[in-house]
Amino acid sequence: MKAKTKLSSKYIYEFYKGLEEKGVENHGLMLVKDGETVFEEYFSPYSQDMPHTLFSVTKSIVSTAAGFAISEGLISLDTKLSELFSEYEMCKGDGWNELTLRSVLTMQSNKEFSFLQDMTGDYVQMFMKAPFRKKKGFLYSNNDAHMVAAAVERVAGMSLVEYLTPRLFNPLSIEVPFWETNSQGQCIGGTGCYLKLSDLVKIMLCYSQGGVYENQQIIPEFWTEEATRIQVDFGGGNGYGYLFWIGEDVYSMTGMYSQIIAYSSKHNAVIGSMNCGLEEGAHTSLLQNTLIRAFEGECNEEYDALLSQYLEDRKRNIPVCGKLPEIPQGKTFYLTKLSDKIAKAVFPQSLIPRTISCSFARRPKENLNGVSFEVRENELIINWLEEEDKVKIICGLDGNPRLSECSIKGYPYKIWAYAYTQGDAVKVEVRPLNTLSTRYITLSFKGNVLRLQFEGTPDFKAFLLKNAGEPDFLKKHKAINAVAMFVVRKFANLLERPLKLKIKK
Repeated sequence: MKAKTKLSSKYIYEFYKGLEEKGVENHGLMLVKDGETVFEEYFSPYSQDMPHTLFSVTKSIVSTAAGFAISEGLISLDTKLSELFSEYEMCKGDGWNELTLRSVLTMQSNKEFSFLQDMTGDYVQMFMKAPFRKKKGFLYSNNDAHMVAAAVERVAGMSLVEYLTPRLFNPLSIEVPFWETNSQGQCIGGTGCYLKLSDLVKIMLCYSQGGVYENQQIIPEFWTEEATRIQVDFGGGNGYGYLFWIGEDVYSMTGMYSQIIAYSSKHNAVIGSMNCGLEEGAHTSLLQNTLIRAFEGECNEEYDALLSQYLEDRKRNIPVCGKLPEIPQGKTFYLTKLSDKIAKAVFPQSLIPRTISCSFARRPKENLNGVSFEVRENELIINWLEEEDKVKIICGLDGNPRLSECSIKGYPYKIWAYAYTQGDAVKVEVRPLNTLSTRYITLSFKGNVLRLQFEGTPDFKAFLLKNAGEPDFLKKHKAINAVAMFVVRKFANLLERPLKLKIKK
């Protein structure tokens, strides 16, 4: 832990404990005051040098790309999307004259949108064909951010990663990031970028200093002012800028499952927090009402000790594996027809819980094809076949996790895993470290039959139940809402069914 004498450990401790009470797992926390890092801690196995999925924090990186393109005269805030993408089929309506780059930077395209939309295809075409909404105004939409990304790629003649590398990543000494793409190779604009927490803090520091970092102008100064100024006013000092959230005395880049990098002008401080949890509002509230006070407090020996002990206690105690059950080796288990049908009716089963750990782009469309095992000294090897991908996961059995590298659908993963016995079953914990998800797998062997039970965080069943009743039309119609929730619960219960696999004779 790095901490200055005037940083109050009381509020950092209360922030951590508050997250824990809300079921939010913190992966990394970084506090910077007056340009100097005063606190930086990571929850093992997450670390300073490990990129992390950002979800909608990506949108603010896309905004930065737009700022560069505007400063270079490649595009303007008033550029009409109908002219920039004139070759695409467009919906009918009178909204095209007002639909500009500014519109999508402020989530005011007035286009219909669904968060469940599959992003594998041409999302520009999906956007252009989508009808205009009857209710105009601000609507938070991945599609609007996608169109900002597509517009920059169109005028720059290259991908966002290629465009940002000499302008943002290299000058800030940021390793060129992995960025999810659709089937056409276009960077996803609403999500999909993977960066280190320290990278994001650098970018936010740059914004807070008028685009300057270490005496070098990096981001155009005018953009750091305009992007972080209220463009859509929600009232009470709150609003939305150009793909940035604005609050009283603070602006931030935020992402699903509680990712946030915020700047407080009052304290001249940057706060970066990477997490995994469904209670996003609780995390934001704790940050704004508790953690921010760490810059105002004084040292307290009691809380210094409590915080140090908390950080020590949350280090992982990995169990040593007992005697393994008899595991058939060198033979492949395949899903039974019934398990295959049930799994496909929900979401195709994958080693990575991809419905919540990454975007909807380039996911496996079929269930895992087969599973086989190898046992060697202190290690259990699990071989997964996922469509065309062969994935080998090495699980430590001696209390020391192993790190494996693999690729699924072209996405690179560093997978941290260990296994241990519990009764007659083998329990496996799998963490793809560049995502925020954890996969808990229970393996139960009986002759030539294997039962696979998947659990995970974030819990997708809880996610479904939490968000199913959110749409306005469901809130207004109680009867329809009740039926919809009944269907969702039945659907969600399928997620908890174990999969049955057999060795084919």
